[in-house]
Amino acid sequence: MSIYLNELGLVCALGTDKKTVLTNFLAGEQGFMKADSSFGINTVIGKVDAKLPDLTVFGDYQNSRNNQLAFLAFEQISVKLKQLIVTLGDEKKRSLNIAVVIGTSTSGIASGEQSMQQYLASGEHDKNYHYAMQEMGATAEFIAKLAKANASVYGISTACTSSAKALISGQRLLENGLADIVIAGGVDSLCKMTINGFNALASISASHTLPFQAQRCGINIGEGAALFVMSQSADDIALTGFGETSDAHHISAPHPDGDGASKAMLAALESASLSASDISYINLHGTGTVQNDAMEAKAVAKVFDNVTPTIPSTASKHLHGHCLGAAGAIEAGLCWLLLSDLNKDNHYPVMEIIGDLDTNIAPINLITGKSPTNKILRHCMSNSYAFGGNNASLILSVEKAN
Repeated sequence: MSIYLNELGLVCALGTDKKTVLTNFLAGEQGFMKADSSFGINTVIGKVDAKLPDLTVFGDYQNSRNNQLAFLAFEQISVKLKQLIVTLGDEKKRSLNIAVVIGTSTSGIASGEQSMQQYLASGEHDKNYHYAMQEMGATAEFIAKLAKANASVYGISTACTSSAKALISGQRLLENGLADIVIAGGVDSLCKMTINGFNALASISASHTLPFQAQRCGINIGEGAALFVMSQSADDIALTGFGETSDAHHISAPHPDGDGASKAMLAALESASLSASDISYINLHGTGTVQNDAMEAKAVAKVFDNVTPTIPSTASKHLHGHCLGAAGAIEAGLCWLLLSDLNKDNHYPVMEIIGDLDTNIAPINLITGKSPTNKILRHCMSNSYAFGGNNASLILSVEKAN
């Protein structure tokens, strides 16, 4: 059974519409990441630089930054969603079941932080704040209101694999007849909790992150939203494969040999009925920490060791920041853009190298120079890895006839 990704809404530091995001992603420059000290430490962040909508009209404490980012992404999918509802409704001769699955790790906690600061200063919380704003299902419920969803509505919070798992959950809902249309993706917003939390783990970089480079010393946090409309209605791009593992190696450190990561990639290939050589491009998790990059390079080298030349790959978090619970969906969204008609000239992203590539990690084929011209983008893999040894790999494929 084919599950199609009929539309994408995408917002991150690279832009607030698909064309702009793709253009800046392909350019591969880090200029959208900015130095910042407003969260209590000196670092670099990937902030959405756009006027955010006022959501007070929706009532019920909906005006969180998370929901504002989600609204910008939802606007991009709303037309296609309405068209699909009409088309599928006519085909099925009944009302449709619409589900929403959203991955997040911060939800509306930034609103809680702001309200607590006011409480400490004045003894009273912000009158517009309510605890429900920071529940993990809050943004899923908000999107469900926008979409008039009437089936399953829930949030997934498994740290940095959250929204990759949201897409996987969306596929399962469709395959099992529990929904006709699923809005799946991820949303996360900048807040003190995550930035200072990662800093406590000595994982935050004070300067631009340098994935797979010898000088790498940590991550830059970002924010954003990516929403997909998923259905069985045939379209150009499909979610053809996925793999999930949990190696439970350590509460925060990855398995040094990448055992769970490699098994997730192999499971994704198996579920897509593809061989390693079929993959056109890999979007690497590439956080820029010493341990994660070494682990991922080893896992990729293991899975693709018989492919010559090795599969072209890049990381993207140095361009838009590590968007945590939204990372999996945002980076799957970048793969969707590469496969879409917006990338009609078949360009690959090119990774800007500021330092020196780490020659002590397993060899992988990072695109650091000219974009490949002899390999048509057909199947893209996106990797996401999280605390607790939680691993997910997705494969997006062009389904239209060439």
